Amino acid sequence: MIRRLVLVTAIAGWLLAPLPAGAQAHADPVQAALDWLRAQQQPDGGFSNGFVPGSDPGATADAVLAIVAAGGDAREWKINGATPLDALQTALASGAIGGAGALAKVALAAEAARLDVRSFGGTDLTARILEDYAAETGLFGSGPFDSALAIQALRAAGVELPQGAVDGLLATRLADGTFAFNGDLTPGTGDSNTTAAVVLALIAAGEQQATAPSLDYFRAVQNNDGGWTYQKPSAFGEATDANSTALVMQALLASGEDLSGWNDPASALRALQQPSGAFAFNADAPAENLLATVQAIPALAMVSDGIASGDASTPWTAIGVGAAVVALLAILAAVVLRRRSA
Repeated sequence: MIRRLVLVTAIAGWLLAPLPAGAQAHADPVQAALDWLRAQQQPDGGFSNGFVPGSDPGATADAVLAIVAAGGDAREWKINGATPLDALQTALASGAIGGAGALAKVALAAEAARLDVRSFGGTDLTARILEDYAAETGLFGSGPFDSALAIQALRAAGVELPQGAVDGLLATRLADGTFAFNGDLTPGTGDSNTTAAVVLALIAAGEQQATAPSLDYFRAVQNNDGGWTYQKPSAFGEATDANSTALVMQALLASGEDLSGWNDPASALRALQQPSGAFAFNADAPAENLLATVQAIPALAMVSDGIASGDASTPWTAIGVGAAVVALLAILAAVVLRRRSA
């Protein structure tokens, strides 16, 4: 499934008319990205994932997180009287959102908007997430990525984790410190996106000491320009991409890392911003990419707000965005040329 998404995303990127190559030096990169994002809002208040028409719950939840991370209020983003939060509630009521990972993404968005996750759209999101927990494996949903999002969402809502949830997640860690999207333990299957989401989850669960192997992995696979790719080695290319770089940045910041000691990944991320304010997935596919943009905004907002030295006090830093941060669609689709949804 992931490899199919990689191929589809790659083809989509190649077919889109590219914007002028090279970085766009916006005076305020975050505001420029927000201005572009606002123009992408759908008639129902939500956001498309960029690959199929109409609003997508995962992309909409990511957009809410991006808006809040940049200091905005998603309840004020109205089109035809509808906000992104209205679109999420409509999707919930229709049954379009299911599974721990997707529900956790919506819960994180609701929590960031300071709404009650126990009665969001008439749904107790925390109860629904807990229903998708398997005590025998210690995992939520379909694997480590879903589990990471679920743990972040439950802890953000002040809900105690089921016994074994942290141990179950750690049991899927590979020898190189990575985690694979679906829990595959074959060497080389781990990826930067799932690993970043797990780091955020472990921090949210009060297990920061368990993140050290993953931070070592981030250091080992960082590209020369300061950014990250989905996987190394990878048959789909290893160029720095916005989604992976933004998600790893958030994990590092939440870990208390000083990004100045990490070869300035923010510069690598800003280099992918287009003249319109949107972000491209990577330099090989210089087209406006909504999923890349909603992942990039929180990471750059944290840096511009002076959190680059590792102050993880900002709510969405500890909960994890995404990117992003980024689950499900944002992450699966972020695989462009190699890979990443909700």
